[in-house]
Amino acid sequence: MNKRFRYPLIAVVLLITSVVVGCLLTTTYSSSIATPTLPRPTSSFYVLDEAQVISPEVENQILAINQELNTKTKAQIVVVTLKDARELTLEDLGLGILREWGVGDKQLNNGLVMLVIPEERSSRIEVGYGLEGALPDGKTGRIQDEYMIPFFKEGNFDQGILNGFLVLAQEVAKEYQVALNTQTPTTYRPEGSGAAKELSTGQLLLIIIGLLLLYIVDRRFFNGFIFAMLLPMLFRGGGGGRGGGGFSGGGGSGGGGGSSRNW
Repeated sequence: MNKRFRYPLIAVVLLITSVVVGCLLTTTYSSSIATPTLPRPTSSFYVLDEAQVISPEVENQILAINQELNTKTKAQIVVVTLKDARELTLEDLGLGILREWGVGDKQLNNGLVMLVIPEERSSRIEVGYGLEGALPDGKTGRIQDEYMIPFFKEGNFDQGILNGFLVLAQEVAKEYQVALNTQTPTTYRPEGSGAAKELSTGQLLLIIIGLLLLYIVDRRFFNGFIFAMLLPMLFRGGGGGRGGGGFSGGGGSGGGGGSSRNW
């Protein structure tokens, strides 16, 4: 090759190589900064309480039950509270923790992740493929709706998290047909609601006497018109609204299954 062209060609090759290497390094560096990092497990593995809403007593219960559950079924339930979602969706967070932490048995794929982010008022239950039959999306949604979120709304994350964990542990134990030494989850009973107070004997007698007097007056002066009008209304009462009560089903998507909630 002519010396006149050799050195300019080498310079062009070096320039192109430098540009390519620079682009690759920039892309790699940018990706490492832009990619959100998943939380890392603690030494106890089963509980990461970044949001600091779990009491030592509840944490100890979670650890003890998990040890028994893992011994009998190889399943594991990890409870994670975070200060924020790290710019990830709840699904990506839950699934990332399930996979990266290696929750549950590798062959059975029977891990569960309960994720709660109090500041963002959101939660998720992530389910490994091996437990999808026992804990489909709808059931994990109802567990959050019924046992967790009512307590979360009152700021009682400790009880809500324990409740959800206990229900999940019992469902896993039922799937594997084993018994666990656990307590019964607490049912939410808002103050001033629930079943009506029992009537005293005196109140009941007053109601009966009042109805008898009304019946006598109705028969004497109105030919039974009042009772004829009231009875159909009483028997019809409560017939409407069927299918509207209770908690809505869940509906998580992707990964091994699960459901997310906001409150």
